[in-house]
Amino acid sequence: MPARVRPLLRSMLVACLVAGAARTATAQSAAPDTPGGRAQAAASDPAAPVQASGRPRVGLALGGGAARGMAHIGFIRWLEEHRIPIDFIAGTSMGGLIGGAYASGLTPDDMQALMKNTEWDLVFLADSPFKYKNFRRKEDARAYPAQIDFGLKGGFRLPSGLNAGEQIELMLDGIALPYHDIASFDDLPTPFRAVAADLRASELVVLGSGSLAKAMRATMAIPLYFTPVELDGRLLVDGGTLNNVPADVARQMGASAVIAVNVGSNTDPPKPPGNLFGVLGQTIDTMMSSGVRDALKQADLVVAPDLRGLTGMDWRKSDELIKRGYDGAEAVRDKLLPYAVDEATYAEWRQQREARRRSGTPAVQFVRVEGVGEADQRRIRAAFEREHVGKPFDRARVERDVLGMTGSDRYELVGYRVAAEPEGLGLVITVTPKGYGPPFLLPALDLQNIDSNTFTLDLRARLAVYDTLVQNSEIRVDFGIGSRQFVAGEFYRRIGRTGLFVAPRAYFERKGINAFSADREFVAEYREKRTGGGIDLGYTTGLRNEIRVGFDVADVRTRRRVGEVSLPEATGDERVFSVRWVFDDQSSPVIPTRGVYSRAELRYFSSTPDLKFPDGSAAVVKDLPQGEARLSWFHRWRERHRVFVAGSAGTSVGEDSG
Repeated sequence: MPARVRPLLRSMLVACLVAGAARTATAQSAAPDTPGGRAQAAASDPAAPVQASGRPRVGLALGGGAARGMAHIGFIRWLEEHRIPIDFIAGTSMGGLIGGAYASGLTPDDMQALMKNTEWDLVFLADSPFKYKNFRRKEDARAYPAQIDFGLKGGFRLPSGLNAGEQIELMLDGIALPYHDIASFDDLPTPFRAVAADLRASELVVLGSGSLAKAMRATMAIPLYFTPVELDGRLLVDGGTLNNVPADVARQMGASAVIAVNVGSNTDPPKPPGNLFGVLGQTIDTMMSSGVRDALKQADLVVAPDLRGLTGMDWRKSDELIKRGYDGAEAVRDKLLPYAVDEATYAEWRQQREARRRSGTPAVQFVRVEGVGEADQRRIRAAFEREHVGKPFDRARVERDVLGMTGSDRYELVGYRVAAEPEGLGLVITVTPKGYGPPFLLPALDLQNIDSNTFTLDLRARLAVYDTLVQNSEIRVDFGIGSRQFVAGEFYRRIGRTGLFVAPRAYFERKGINAFSADREFVAEYREKRTGGGIDLGYTTGLRNEIRVGFDVADVRTRRRVGEVSLPEATGDERVFSVRWVFDDQSSPVIPTRGVYSRAELRYFSSTPDLKFPDGSAAVVKDLPQGEARLSWFHRWRERHRVFVAGSAGTSVGEDSG
């Protein structure tokens, strides 16, 4: 098991192991804002709608199950089509997301479109989206594509989760945006509670006030994968570890009839685990089952849709999952229809819900930044003020600018909300810096076949340090061991607020070079040592373009280790002027879904190392121009296919030897 997984896995197991001990204590400490007693629904003819005077107050408890939680949308759609009002919603994990979205006023059609249009590859990407990274971070991602960084702030440290959940954060911020000033989740179109677990206190937490987006984010903080949520001194993770189907919470909200929907994997027939992680998964399901059984004792009706063949990772199968949820309701229609009401009663309920629904956001008058120091506050505030103050609120543009901030890779999470204050309505940008860095260490392991019997193995890493000597600066130190040993450092300094920069550097490299004849026969192996330095002046547009003009001087010593004794060796100085332009508009450094990457470079060698032959003769090459270019273009064809074109070319224009 990778070392970075162990502490996160330990947190998840601790949360599960304390479930039994914590359950008794949490029955009192986690009670929601509105208490209520249990009352059984009156028996009635399934075909006869309940009138307003005798209508039970229906609470819906939506359980967690990762992607399987999309089935809740279909279940809610069936309830709406059959005029069954929902008076309260309590949700855990994905049930918390769907429950919170519906409570905010979204319809099943709205939620289905949201699930279908979400780029789930980005949601579960352990890194910030490549297309929003600034140019420097794109270079890092191409050179070190592992999508994980280690922190060196106060010692070697790991992130608290594989994914900070930035895409989920933006989704939830958008859902909660109109309800920035509500005092309680009872003020939503449908009263709502989200269930989370506090790792510090080992107890259940029911969230019924504060930030709606933060509450939904906390209930979805799956241990091991998403980072925990700090809220009011608590460290919150997915509530499924203690109460995966919160029927008891819906009851305590005041529901006289509770319908619980269980979409967890524990509803499937058990299968023998095939490996260590299968055993772990079934162990956690077993531990959670006890809590689920206790909570479901408070439900009048428990529905478990048939989700066999669909897993918690089937995020792209939203339509099928939603249909299964609808079919699950249809399968128990005789038990659900007693909660239906007549058309007049349902119309009145819907009107009351719509009257509480909010949409749209007026223009903001100011920007406030929270979570970072004064210098970062000023910089971020100025950028958002230019784009958003005094203009119609544009959610898409706000999210684009937030993702641009995460593209610096300096922050773990960036969110937004609006706040009403005496000076007017403001846009509040909440920033969570990475607690484990900078500095950051980016690792890579390279394995390459030279021929059928030979391969090379290289371990390399990049140390990235920000703003250490002066503001707007970076220090990169690259080093590697294996068949290629090297160490290189660059100091990068932005000039003011422009895209101009200066980048001096120094490097040492030792590597093997294989020489082949014209008919591709191996003829020699060389060992090259290169020690040098240089400086670039350049300009970057921030995200996609960079151009550099530079000069390098290096001492090069190339020695023959194996091969024809008549072959030359090279020793001497190398001096080269260069111009390089890079355009990077692709969606990934590995297998993009779209975009163009191009790189063109011209080099002029004013001198090169002397070639010395065993017979004492020598050759000197001067004034050698070279050029090379490469291009790749990717396009998505259907969902899982890519069409791409790639090519490269290079030439030496001429030489003057003597």
